[in-house]
Amino acid sequence: MITEFEIKYETAASIPPPYCYYYHIKGLVSPNDIKIDFAWVYHNREGLTQEDIEDEGFTGQDDFSWKGNISKIWLPLMETLLKSSRTSTKTDNNDHPFLELTFKTQKNVLFQGSPDSIWDWEYFLQEFIQGIYETSGKEAPLLIRYKKIAVQSTLFCSLKIQFKDRSVAIQTRLNDAKMQQKSGNWDEMKDLLELIFSLSYISEKAEKREPHLQGSYIDIGENLWYELGKVALNPSLKVNTIAQIEQYINKIVKFR
Repeated sequence: MITEFEIKYETAASIPPPYCYYYHIKGLVSPNDIKIDFAWVYHNREGLTQEDIEDEGFTGQDDFSWKGNISKIWLPLMETLLKSSRTSTKTDNNDHPFLELTFKTQKNVLFQGSPDSIWDWEYFLQEFIQGIYETSGKEAPLLIRYKKIAVQSTLFCSLKIQFKDRSVAIQTRLNDAKMQQKSGNWDEMKDLLELIFSLSYISEKAEKREPHLQGSYIDIGENLWYELGKVALNPSLKVNTIAQIEQYINKIVKFR
């Protein structure tokens, strides 16, 4: 069983400032949780002015560090990834990020070095860090809202997605009925989120008020409503991603 770990990550050398960064995570496993020491630092900004940084959507105060305890729910996921990981023998590549892992048990080192499955680890670490952000209070859980208004019916659905414990809370209501609540499947939600965030959103045409006219609408956690097909568009003419999203939601709420 993992007793401690250390993760070092840095963006590819080809990524320029102010976007390039590195992060460092140290974890110590206790009986009830994982003690975390986390730091995320944007670097190589010395040649940029404050205006340059702000023009790219940053503030200049973008670094973040935190020490605290997180759920042990992440340990089995780490162990599964470790079983399929081998130490990479590839040389440095300016287009690839740097990732170095160290995982230990009480008696030996489980893994040390750069994994060959770097993209699998990178995806996992995005979720893991989001869990740290939620636990620390830096960010709130993701809340997706969907509303479909037809001639004789109105469907409302909200999905509260918490990375800190990998849980999904679903609320649905048809017309004026009582709000129904249930838990969702994490892997299904990941597939749905991938579809939702692949759409092209025209932010200047989004509405702050909850919609009341016929149509299908979605709020992607911004407190802004986008009408599907008009303000939220398919990323490709070849694939109807919007239809796939609505099929997923219909399956979740058992509404046709």
